[in-house]
Amino acid sequence: MDFAWTPEQHHAHDQARLFALREFGAKRPEPRGGFLDAWHTCAQFGLQALNIPAAYGGLGLDARSAVHVLEGFGAGCRDNGLLMSLGAQLWSVAMPLIQFGSEEQKRLWLPALAQGKSIGAFALTEPESGSDVFHLRTRALADAAGFRLEGAKCFVTNAPVADLFLVFAATDANAGYFGLTAFLLRRDLAGLELGPPLQKMGLESSPMSELRFDALWTPRESVLGEVGGGGAVLMNTLEWERGCLLAPALGTMDRLLQETTQFLRLRKQFGRPVIEFEAVGQHLAELRLRLELSRLLAYQFAWMKDQNLSAALQASMTKLYLSESLRRASELAVHLHGAAGYLRDLDYECTWRDAMASSLYSGTTEMQHNLIAEGLLRHPAPPPPPRVEEAAQ
Repeated sequence: MDFAWTPEQHHAHDQARLFALREFGAKRPEPRGGFLDAWHTCAQFGLQALNIPAAYGGLGLDARSAVHVLEGFGAGCRDNGLLMSLGAQLWSVAMPLIQFGSEEQKRLWLPALAQGKSIGAFALTEPESGSDVFHLRTRALADAAGFRLEGAKCFVTNAPVADLFLVFAATDANAGYFGLTAFLLRRDLAGLELGPPLQKMGLESSPMSELRFDALWTPRESVLGEVGGGGAVLMNTLEWERGCLLAPALGTMDRLLQETTQFLRLRKQFGRPVIEFEAVGQHLAELRLRLELSRLLAYQFAWMKDQNLSAALQASMTKLYLSESLRRASELAVHLHGAAGYLRDLDYECTWRDAMASSLYSGTTEMQHNLIAEGLLRHPAPPPPPRVEEAAQ
């Protein structure tokens, strides 16, 4: 695996960081305010176009390049809700469209998503079906050359502002994996109802609401992939989402480490800088280690996808470790800044609240542990390389 960055990739990372610092580096997220302005500003820079092929108006970056750009953007952007909304569209709407969409669907939606003219939302979770994705209550029954949907989705990121919804429903309630179908639904369809914006503990600037389908009819052309092929669409989408959604968190953790280190160099207690105390140094060492290991996992996942390799196990490991490391880094930033870290003026408490969600969305920490264990049962870890004397025989 080659994790070396080209000059072009370095330049894109640095430009994304500088752009984020200029536009979002000194702004506190404003709940339910200014989201569309921020979204269009990001589109002018090209963030929504990162993974969309050039043939459809995008930049056509490979996975490693896109991850590195998002890492740079995360280093400069303090609006974690915006980072969440961008990732939800990039990996959970645009990517499945790229990989499973018909030519007509791609030409209809990808240019608009790339340019920021349309916003996408991924609708999977239901009130009684969170991690149990193959037993959805939302039904799609064949009806007059199309399908009629009944049901509800909850915790849908971007829903209040979305123009396009990627929705999963059961077309055969008894077929499990092979009974799911993915649909691309426009916001203006009759029978699609949005709930009020949800008030959250963190990620306040990322709009979220519930979604209901009341006898919603949609033509067969709205199916993404094949009827009964929604399971394949879903698993592919979750793989990308878990592997890449937290790419900006690499930049966030880097910023937290640098700012905290600088604060501890300047802060003095008992006649010397706080950073010289052994207990403090141990915390900083943990932050550095978590950052470097998180980078390796994220880069490895992106490299594997660029090689067209299946990476479901790596996606779960990446999601698990990055989410837990982001939480820990945010907690330590508050703790090491002392009483000042607890104040809203410095934003560390806001970053900590935002980070708490990372172990919940796209499969909880417990779910990722289960998926990693199941992956080991299906594909045991390879044996260690032979010893030198064995290799010489």
